[in-house]
Amino acid sequence: MNLPPGIIVKTGIDTATIDFAALLRELKDKVFNGYLAITVEGASAIEEGIVVFDNGKVVASFYEYFKYNKQVLGDLAFQRVMNAAASKHGVADIFQLTNDQVQLILAFNEQAICLPSEGDIKKLRSESFSPLFEEQIKDGEGTGTKTELLKKFKLGDVEKKEKVEQVQDETEDFLRDLFKGKQ
Repeated sequence: MNLPPGIIVKTGIDTATIDFAALLRELKDKVFNGYLAITVEGASAIEEGIVVFDNGKVVASFYEYFKYNKQVLGDLAFQRVMNAAASKHGVADIFQLTNDQVQLILAFNEQAICLPSEGDIKKLRSESFSPLFEEQIKDGEGTGTKTELLKKFKLGDVEKKEKVEQVQDETEDFLRDLFKGKQ
């Protein structure tokens, strides 16, 4: 995930001590623009979730499993963020962005858009962290690696096309130089 660093609002918020739903409400009431990053110790490795806010409303979510190099986007990511918020071993950080920065995040990450309601947030609230989401990723569910995502959206061949063009250009240059010497 490439997000602008923004202005640090608060860092190192212990997930064991926060009421995450109340924190979401507070950011909504403040008409907050930016994102909240939550990093937790998962069942077997570090996991990180991001919730993006536009004028106080949750508008996008990302969740990454570093051990498996897998990323989940949108509603499925928000479910995982809510699960991570129940972890006793993690921290949350809040970063303020301009509205333009938020709009750029949404424009470049349409798959991450999610618009949970108050009811969704209440329904997804968990009392304890569950490793089952990680099990799903380990078993191959979820959106996949970044390469798999590119292939899914028919962008996987972009790198190959660029490499072919580079080789063609180098070959043309080589042949041009070779034949210049024979003239």
